[in-house]
Amino acid sequence: MKNKMGLSTCFYKECTEENWRQAAGAGFTDTELVFTRVLPAELILSKAERAYNVLSACRLHVSSVHLPFNDAWDISALETARRREVLEKLRLLLDWTGKKQIGIAVLHPSFEPVPEGERQERLLRSAESIRELSRYASNQNIRIAVENLPRTCLGNCADEILTLTDDGKSASVCFDVNHLLKETHRDFVKKAGDYFITTHLSDYDRRDEKHWLPGDGCIDWKELMALLEEKQYGGRYLFELNEASSPSLNRVFTPKELADRFREITT
Repeated sequence: MKNKMGLSTCFYKECTEENWRQAAGAGFTDTELVFTRVLPAELILSKAERAYNVLSACRLHVSSVHLPFNDAWDISALETARRREVLEKLRLLLDWTGKKQIGIAVLHPSFEPVPEGERQERLLRSAESIRELSRYASNQNIRIAVENLPRTCLGNCADEILTLTDDGKSASVCFDVNHLLKETHRDFVKKAGDYFITTHLSDYDRRDEKHWLPGDGCIDWKELMALLEEKQYGGRYLFELNEASSPSLNRVFTPKELADRFREITT
């Protein structure tokens, strides 16, 4: 498998060297550092610094961050003052990301719910925010990767992702394979796959996101890998799930078990 294997820091509840040495030993080379979303930016960065040091000590490459997402971080907010405040907080996090020479920042284009009557206006505001953040990030050699989202969130289909990223001109795409509820993986990859620079891999039941262990849900993983290969996707296979998210095992599983399962169902 030529693509690097990565693991989100959400996999473990505790960010310890003991835990992350297991991941490195299982063949994972990359990580995505998830910024805590419920704290002031200064405290978020303090926690991020500690996590970064642990991951680096385990010789894992922190090659992306996941920017915070909830109502307080919604870049599609209709109120101008509120949106400006969100963008300013995100710039602080991007400053830290740039200093660490981390090249990708994953961004949610909205929170939810998004009322249907506000959807088009929110798409415009989110696209404006994405352009602004991308310009800021590019000055620090960071690429913004807009993540496709489920349910009523913005970016819940390929057409909206293309609108939000201006067909890949203003930002790239993080392909979360367990967020597609409106269209097939084939259709989404066909339309937006040229702009993928990272993934969030996990399984689900197509009724809602689940972030299950691959093979526990409905995804045809061989087909999905073939679709990515057709698009000549050379980025990481970055897994976004936690160590207990397997209805088939019904227990905590290890990074090695995750890697072995993935290889088994994709070859």
